[in-house]
Amino acid sequence: MKNKKNSFYAKTKNIDIIDWDELIAVISKEDWEKHWMHAMDKVALRHKWKEIVLNVDLSNHLVRPGEVWLFEDVYKKYSIPENESVELKYARANPTSIEAIRKKLLGEKLTEQEIEAIVDDIKNNRLSDTHVTYFTACGFFYKSVNNELVRMTKATAKSGNCFNFWKKAVSKYCIGWVPSNETSMIIIPLLASLWITMPKSFSKAITSPAATGECVSVLMNIKFTPDEVKKLVKKNNSCLVRSEPLNLAPANDKIIKVSNAISMEPYSRMISSIMAKQHAMGITDCLIDIPVWSTAKIPTLEIGKRIKRHFSYIWKKLGMNMKVLLTDADQPVWKSIGAALQVKEVLEILQQKKNKSELLEKKALFLAKEILEMIWFAHWIKAQEIVEEWLKSWKARKKMQEIIKMQWGRNWNIKPDEIKIWEKTKEIKATKNWEIDEIDMKHINTIARTLGCPFDLKSWIVLHFKKNNKFKKWEILITLYSSDENKLKTAIKMLDKKNIYSFKK
Repeated sequence: MKNKKNSFYAKTKNIDIIDWDELIAVISKEDWEKHWMHAMDKVALRHKWKEIVLNVDLSNHLVRPGEVWLFEDVYKKYSIPENESVELKYARANPTSIEAIRKKLLGEKLTEQEIEAIVDDIKNNRLSDTHVTYFTACGFFYKSVNNELVRMTKATAKSGNCFNFWKKAVSKYCIGWVPSNETSMIIIPLLASLWITMPKSFSKAITSPAATGECVSVLMNIKFTPDEVKKLVKKNNSCLVRSEPLNLAPANDKIIKVSNAISMEPYSRMISSIMAKQHAMGITDCLIDIPVWSTAKIPTLEIGKRIKRHFSYIWKKLGMNMKVLLTDADQPVWKSIGAALQVKEVLEILQQKKNKSELLEKKALFLAKEILEMIWFAHWIKAQEIVEEWLKSWKARKKMQEIIKMQWGRNWNIKPDEIKIWEKTKEIKATKNWEIDEIDMKHINTIARTLGCPFDLKSWIVLHFKKNNKFKKWEILITLYSSDENKLKTAIKMLDKKNIYSFKK
């Protein structure tokens, strides 16, 4: 073979190795060199009517010439059998998308065609992680342009499946970062019990120790097909499901992946990502919660207002109804941080336990009331009375039980105390009498991720004191848990250098 345009055929061998993030094929180094391929090249595998772009690993000896070994992520997703003859050829990105990324790095504006080329190449895996990272990072250096955000949102939304429930579909979304802030698992069953359609989808946590997806997965299955989601919504007026299996804005998932590595994402990508997912999910009315504080994701009111304006511009262009709230985020909503503990708090509120988190309940009810007002269901005092009554009467709890049943949860009647919390912990105690001045939420997130959050659902932090609380020497300030002893030790060392709390002088 004299150039990369020519293809060759190989027999498949399916191996039980999973990468989770990448679609990987392994070919012999001899085939690689024979067909003039280079490092970071990709191959397009053609099987029947499908063409799949894969990342390539090389083998010196194990894989013979004329063979291609497929990771489990590939052959299961695309139903490729063992010992099947497939065509392989060099896969290249659209030159338009590469040039457009160069333009964006230089601060130039992109046309609709250039944005669509980038999104299409990201979706089809033709761009490397390096290319996607450069494109994503541009958002840190250049101010967002409304027209570009709208184009990016539309292109990303239509890169995958789009739902239409043929009626008003409502959603609530928080941009994250604030620990112990799991209100969605209270609001969704509460409003669904009022016969409001609440189809909730979510991605992996990017900047939070545990987002809604991680918390819901403690109780029930979150992976469903589009047809299964339609049945869930028809039966329960709601669902709590992962967006990736639904192929919702798949190009956006690739951008999330590169953002995950440093637990940061540019505001422009965050805005476009949220709107694309909501639009693709068929949402007609959406409440956006933007927590603001110096140690939160949005550090100032000025930035919060700018982001709110961007949201407002985009939702009008998409024909959606939206309300954006700037909420106070000077500290975690409650004391528990981590999926398992946050679910325990949600269940305590839904089941109206005496030891429930009053602050978390108050915020959830406030946001639920705002949604009722946004969709003209009820207003002012009446809206507040409705959400309070529905929660106290256990209607929200019953709806959550129905959701757990429908989503194949192990125990639809689970009690808060049945959430398994490990006893192997480390306690950080006070060295003298003091009073807490501030709580650094960025550092909380750093410590939580060091412990294993959000991937380890059993890792957690408990903050025993909040702002302006006084404590005495030897009282427990913080309790940590990780299933990995080394991660626990690393987190303790980090706390020795910098505390989550700052103290009044």
